[in-house]
Amino acid sequence: MGEATELNGARGGGSSVTDRMVRQRYLINIVLACLAIGLEIYYSICAGSCSYLRGTLLGVDLQYVGMAYMSCIILLSLLRKDTLLITLLSAGVGTEFYLIGFQVWYDTYCPYCLAFAAILFVLFLLNFQRRHKMLCAVTMVLALIFFSLFFKGSLAPSYSYTFNSLSPGDRTYPLQGVQRNDHHEETV
Repeated sequence: MGEATELNGARGGGSSVTDRMVRQRYLINIVLACLAIGLEIYYSICAGSCSYLRGTLLGVDLQYVGMAYMSCIILLSLLRKDTLLITLLSAGVGTEFYLIGFQVWYDTYCPYCLAFAAILFVLFLLNFQRRHKMLCAVTMVLALIFFSLFFKGSLAPSYSYTFNSLSPGDRTYPLQGVQRNDHHEETV
């Protein structure tokens, strides 16, 4: 009797298949969000290729904003709050459009940041529902505007530059890491 009920539920589009798919989606959300948090933690301790690329939102480092953001994604997935989840993911997509544009504009790319963005885009696609398309579009635009107003980004290396003299011939180019004067050029 139990087998027949399961078979009828699976064949007739019953809730058991739908429930299983939804549970897997929430589980995938949680796993991907944990992966993104791991990327942020690794980025924060890594002194590698991205150590010169920094940003803040309202004075808070983006790596901490990203970890808090993904923690909210985990919480909303655990609570199964679909509308809040897609709203937050849409805001994240709008923000990532800005951050990717920032990297393209300055021709400076951070693989960790791009991997975080890729995870966010996958989460968005996984959770997108057609009935929320207007909510998603409005949230993306508002997040893009908000982020463009309150984001402060920096491409300067983490070490500081100093002027040896204040003569007009001496110039420092912090983005390239080159100090130049009339007689010679040296990497700082």
